[in-house]
Amino acid sequence: MEITVTTTSRNCREEIQRAIDAAARAGGGTVFLPGNKTYVTASLVLRSGVTLLLGENAVLQQTGDENAYVKPASTSPDCFDYVPYVPKKGHNFSPEIKWSHNWYHNYPFLYAPEGSRDFAIRGKGVIRMMDCASGDDCMKLCPIGFFRCRDFTVEDVHITNFHSYAIMPFSCSGGLFKNLTIDEWSFGNGDGVCMMNCRDMRVTGCKMHTGDDSVYIFSSYRDPRRSEWWNSDEPQASENIEIDHNDLRSNHCKAFGMILWGIDCPEQEKIEVRNVYVHDNHFVTLGNWNYDPYTVRQGHPPVTDMRFENNVIDAIERNFFETHISGLKGFPCMTELKNTEFRDGRCFWMTEGDVRFIRGAEEPYCALRSEGGRSAVWQGIFIEAGRPAEFWARADATEGTYLFVRDENDNLIARREILPGEGMANRLGFTVPTDGNYRIGIETDGAAPREAKIRQTVLGSFGRKYPFDHIIYDPREPHKMLFAAKGVSAEDL
Repeated sequence: MEITVTTTSRNCREEIQRAIDAAARAGGGTVFLPGNKTYVTASLVLRSGVTLLLGENAVLQQTGDENAYVKPASTSPDCFDYVPYVPKKGHNFSPEIKWSHNWYHNYPFLYAPEGSRDFAIRGKGVIRMMDCASGDDCMKLCPIGFFRCRDFTVEDVHITNFHSYAIMPFSCSGGLFKNLTIDEWSFGNGDGVCMMNCRDMRVTGCKMHTGDDSVYIFSSYRDPRRSEWWNSDEPQASENIEIDHNDLRSNHCKAFGMILWGIDCPEQEKIEVRNVYVHDNHFVTLGNWNYDPYTVRQGHPPVTDMRFENNVIDAIERNFFETHISGLKGFPCMTELKNTEFRDGRCFWMTEGDVRFIRGAEEPYCALRSEGGRSAVWQGIFIEAGRPAEFWARADATEGTYLFVRDENDNLIARREILPGEGMANRLGFTVPTDGNYRIGIETDGAAPREAKIRQTVLGSFGRKYPFDHIIYDPREPHKMLFAAKGVSAEDL
């Protein structure tokens, strides 16, 4: 069904919400706001199966009337009852919690509750947040926020005059953000798209000029800023994410990057960032946030299998290269093996075929099985040419199981069959022909049923630590980087 909202009263919230709820009760449909009109409203709740369609130049405007706001009577997606509430004003809600921004507590302007699915926001319209005389008087709401939702689209809209993060999909899956324009922030951090603990996501064709980070992948666990409408108490890996054909500009921070928090999570594979494809973008800056103010442990969660291709990057912050990333393409990987005894399950390891990670009362191990096909487990490591190295493994295996070194295109560099028996007798000595990223791991040949249990791996110590102040990156030659030491200019190199 399609419902057209024609009212332009001082507060359109009731009329628009009534139309959304009616479409949802009917099994789904479209709520259309005709173009060239301004619809002043408080927060709206999106529903499963419903598309909110903004006509060309339709403006969905946040009201400044604090008495106009309601929130769902419960967080259930089946709740169609609402109760009044007054959003918090100002920037932070707690002096004890760092970065405790009020938009984490206020319900989003366009909000999809937990369990919502198959919904969309589309159209050539504008989402414009309230006009504020000062930050202290502003009710800062995230323009678009979803929690534990799936299979949704936000397409073509323009988000402007915002005072918070523009889009907050938290613990979501199956999301598409396409052809968005985000600009004109004030009285706030002004981030663009914050994907916290999300999987199967794509950000494509977007143009953003933000006050803070433009697009980022955020791993989080038990973030103390949790509120009624979201939390990160149940971790979820950030995986299968594509960032492509975007023009991202940050005013003073990262145009694209990762916020790698959650190191206190007892199962690190549940907070890992993995399988990220970043291509054909323009980034003014690239960098990561590795510092987490809420954890006891130091360090950051694992990152595995990131691929950068055909990007124009104006500047790269040093913290990107201080991040341990296994299987990084387009830039140098980390220089040492991580999780070598499999105590953190699959973290940092990439797999092919039948590979399992066993943790229990006994010593953890990695199990490979194959019947007529290859099985393999490996990490991506940066290795310097001509530097002798050795790869060791303590394993029990049938014949046809090998230690291997391959380049990032899977061309074989060195291989040696694992001998039966315990101990560190299985070792592979090698050198590589050129500086670059290589795959170090164990594989079966697949010629017959094979099985292996790997309990520990060791890679001989080598590699540079990158003691550099900055990195000079020429987008015309994306595979060439110059590492500039302190006091050395690009011209000197």
